[in-house]
Amino acid sequence: GEKRVLSDENKGGSTKLDEGFDGDRSYTEEHVQLIRQIKRNKDYYSILGVEKTCSVDEIRKAYKKLSLKVHPDKNKAPGSEEAFKTVCKAFKCLSDDNSRRQYDQVGLVDQFEYNQRHNVRQRRRRYEHDLFDDDFDPDEIFRSFFGQGDMFRASQVYRTRGMGGHQREEHHRGGGSSFLILLQMLPILLIFLLAFLPSSEPEYSLFRNYSYQIPKTTEKFGVEFFVKSSTFDVNFPQGSAARANVEDTVIKDYKHMLWRYCHVERHKRRWNKNLPTPHCNKLQNLGLA
Repeated sequence: GEKRVLSDENKGGSTKLDEGFDGDRSYTEEHVQLIRQIKRNKDYYSILGVEKTCSVDEIRKAYKKLSLKVHPDKNKAPGSEEAFKTVCKAFKCLSDDNSRRQYDQVGLVDQFEYNQRHNVRQRRRRYEHDLFDDDFDPDEIFRSFFGQGDMFRASQVYRTRGMGGHQREEHHRGGGSSFLILLQMLPILLIFLLAFLPSSEPEYSLFRNYSYQIPKTTEKFGVEFFVKSSTFDVNFPQGSAARANVEDTVIKDYKHMLWRYCHVERHKRRWNKNLPTPHCNKLQNLGLA
């Protein structure tokens, strides 16, 4: 088959690096360098090659360009599967306002991923999707971005070692395609059901946003939180058990958030003793440390 070769600049016996598993594809030095650069990088923005101030549209364009270069079916160099997964994680994180805001507060991939994994339970309770759960499938993101038609091969199953193997086995057993369709419809069904539930959204938010505008303060500790409408005081009157339950949850969430950021501050302090630790200080002031 056709063999792609390196330029003569590389001094050495063989200029061809390697052949793919199918015996007719090889990879170039450019492929190797690209994977090395992605693996070495510890910042999602740098991985995608965009500025921190960039728009979501720029992030989408960067992902589109880079994912095509690094996809394991296009790039046969060792480590392409891991690099492709990293690129998909970077896109998934930065293309979503919530996760991008959380990432910006931390600024380090390792620390952000640590936070993601160790706060799964709370995120699921608050109806947020776990960014890096066990069945994270980078090829699913790729397909949803480029359409269901496979870019490089007839099969739509992402065959790699150690990533979501049970799902691929399901696909190969025969009932895979209908199982996949059902999986894709689940979020739509869930949204449809939630629309008819009376309390599909949390009663409060720790941060002001377009839905939660009205400020309230907990009786204990004086923690500020925000609610959607003035009917909150009617549904949860001051002094009632229902109000106390909501405020207890607010305090727990606030404490959890402070603890997470305090953990990051302490981690950064190992490298610079002069860095401030405002969230740790708030924890101490509340007597929650």
